[in-house]
Amino acid sequence: MTDVVVIGAGMAGVACARVLQAAGIPVRLIDKGRGIGGRVATRRVEIGGEVVTFDHGAQYLDDSDAAASIAALVPEAVARWDMGGGKERLVGTPGMSSLPKGLADGLDITLATRVTHVTPTPEGWHLETDAGETVAPHLVITVPAPQLPPLLGDTHPLVERTKAAAMSPCLTLMAALDADTPVPFVTRRDADAALTWIARMDGKPGRSARYQTWVAQAHADWSARCIDDDRAEIKARMVAMLCDVLGADADSVRHAGLQGWRYGLVKTPLNQAFVSDGTLWLGGDWCLGGKVQDAWQSGEAIAQDILTRLRSRAR
Repeated sequence: MTDVVVIGAGMAGVACARVLQAAGIPVRLIDKGRGIGGRVATRRVEIGGEVVTFDHGAQYLDDSDAAASIAALVPEAVARWDMGGGKERLVGTPGMSSLPKGLADGLDITLATRVTHVTPTPEGWHLETDAGETVAPHLVITVPAPQLPPLLGDTHPLVERTKAAAMSPCLTLMAALDADTPVPFVTRRDADAALTWIARMDGKPGRSARYQTWVAQAHADWSARCIDDDRAEIKARMVAMLCDVLGADADSVRHAGLQGWRYGLVKTPLNQAFVSDGTLWLGGDWCLGGKVQDAWQSGEAIAQDILTRLRSRAR
């Protein structure tokens, strides 16, 4: 039997599983998505016979020792990106998703499997999934905090403790333009604009330069107002805003896609690495902040706590 099941193969789940596996603890990750990394994500799109990529979640690793230490674990999966204004940052190559994929190499991961409910039993945690049932003595859940009630119930004591954490939606546009379109900048951040972050993707290491590729992330308030609107309408509005900022002609747009992250941003973190009770741990970036290293730190802290408890029981 697997000693630990981790629901969620984002950065927190991968960090937790790496530490446990290194200590010889059998661990299995389960994720509803088709890929590893959660919001450290890359979208592949074929346009005119060319495959181009968009980092439609986390854009880069920030300039901190904690982020650099994560990148150092998989140096072959990262490279430096000149983001303009004299700034360089580390990014996954050939996409941001290369970072979690490299970090998860060798782990036992089941993808495209949704866990619908979990229940404590004398044998351990009973997990109901759309692919069957499984049981594990210890359970770690690293999904966004608002997704915990459907798994555990609204009145679960740990769910109550996570309600202080708040997350916001983020609408992200992915657009490809003709390569000869004028380029006013590489990145632009404007906290007051509807499009708060705009970045040119094809300048990142390992990306195709056949087209200009851009990612534009909307303001949290704008995203909250529009997250349930018609997606085609939202996309058209965001394309128009992007073209206006770039000074580009709408006729130069060769592709436009939209990602709606309902829980894309950490608005208010819990300010503790995780919450736990007996054989259940809850964690993720919502515990400490919205950066990659915040999720990683939460996952590692959970794993260390599990190891401490297992060693204590073994004495």
